[in-house]
Amino acid sequence: MKHCLPPIYGPDITAENWEQRRVQIVRLFEKNVFGRTPRDGFETRADLLYAAEALEGTAKREFYRITVRTKRGSAAFHMALVLPNPQKPVPAVLMISNHEKTPAAVKGPDMSALEELMARAPKEWRTDVERMMAAFQKGGASMPQLLDIERDTAQGYWPVEQILASGRAAAAFYAGEVQPDDRRLFPAALARLFAGEDTARKPDRLGTLGVWAFAASRAADVLCAHAGIDAKKISLAGHSRGAKTALWCAAQDTRIHSVLVNNSGCTGAAVSRGKRGENVASINAFFPHWFCPSYARYAWREDEMPFDQHMLLAAVAPRLCYVASGAQDAWSDPDAEWLGAREASAAWRLFGHPELPRNAPLAGDPIITEGIGYHHREGGHDLTAWDWMQFLLFLDKNDA
Repeated sequence: MKHCLPPIYGPDITAENWEQRRVQIVRLFEKNVFGRTPRDGFETRADLLYAAEALEGTAKREFYRITVRTKRGSAAFHMALVLPNPQKPVPAVLMISNHEKTPAAVKGPDMSALEELMARAPKEWRTDVERMMAAFQKGGASMPQLLDIERDTAQGYWPVEQILASGRAAAAFYAGEVQPDDRRLFPAALARLFAGEDTARKPDRLGTLGVWAFAASRAADVLCAHAGIDAKKISLAGHSRGAKTALWCAAQDTRIHSVLVNNSGCTGAAVSRGKRGENVASINAFFPHWFCPSYARYAWREDEMPFDQHMLLAAVAPRLCYVASGAQDAWSDPDAEWLGAREASAAWRLFGHPELPRNAPLAGDPIITEGIGYHHREGGHDLTAWDWMQFLLFLDKNDA
């Protein structure tokens, strides 16, 4: 990738004044990508609906209804929390689940948007995408796993037993319950609480990923107040669009001590300049509801952006960040995800942590160090038990 990335910081930035620059970066993404997050004018309430034994009596499951109220009304979503026995303050890993309990209807792209996208696309991008689609169709499409956060079903996506065995609590909520991932259903109940009559026309109005990130912070409210949770050691995890959301939430909410992002791709860890596969144009054509309207103006114009994704990763510093890629996840582009993590590691250098090496590691050879870590494994767009093993080793290494 020969494109020139905007600098994370200038020569006058030190560990002592980094916070000022970090906030500037967050504001850039709020204005140009995700939309303006509500910071006041609301109340959050958590109701414990039930508590029961879990995992054959070795743990306790609590199920909450989290309600957000404003002067316009209220909206609620649910969170499951599984705590190891005996009960004592432990770190927690919160999962933003973009998998659901029951199958959802598949939403196809807007064909008019697709036609416009392809008409404006450079020839090399069209060729690249055609090659990827042919390989994808040859390999067969896999449907997302279903996830019931009230059951103890063993799986790689949200491995409750694996998390608890590491000495941590496991929490999760359904992103789709907060805001359905459907452009035709935006805004739903929670987003409407903050929507005025002119909100839809505002260039920085909140998008779906921003709504999900806001909900993740409300779930963190509950965890921080819980007697069984160490409020200084809350990790936030996500896969794919959930990983983009987790990264955005962690950049804003400094209570999130560590963020674990898997296959986050475009508008996640992957830098946009020179990126292959999904790009700013395609993600806005297919999922315009994910972002604020301002983001679409950078379609095919990534070099004009005053930001790139390495800056969003850097906004987590000096807290912890771990980036994971799939070697065959061409749409996400593991090379661009690695570049994002590598360039972002300069922010951790301010605090005495080593930068990531110049060369990407081999598949299956994780970089588990202080501050920021990375791995890519063989395979595609998935979240596996092996990914989680590296996540938890990284948290152990950093006493998180």
